Amino acid sequence: MKGIQQEMGKDKLQVLLLSVDCGYGLNQASAIAGDLKAMKRQGVEDWPNVILKDGFKDAQRMFNLDGYGLSLIGPDGVVRGIHLFKDDVKTLLKDIENTKS
Repeated sequence: MKGIQQEMGKDKLQVLLLSVDCGYGLNQASAIAGDLKAMKRQGVEDWPNVILKDGFKDAQRMFNLDGYGLSLIGPDGVVRGIHLFKDDVKTLLKDIENTKS
């Protein structure tokens, strides 16, 4: 995703990280500290990161996600794809752009 984010630019794609660590018993402070450490290691510390209080249950409830992985949600809030790979994301992004024109 890092490469796609750089290629597309933030005006066309904004990556949002969802942290589900609190759902596995970590308190919010520990989840934030762990997320920041991992984000820095990956070089994405400037990406928005949302701590989901009830972990994966919140991801399921809010986005109807059924597993971990890459999902694409359009600017209209509609989930466009789940369990995606790089080429899938590029194709879906082009589709979203085409529907705007």
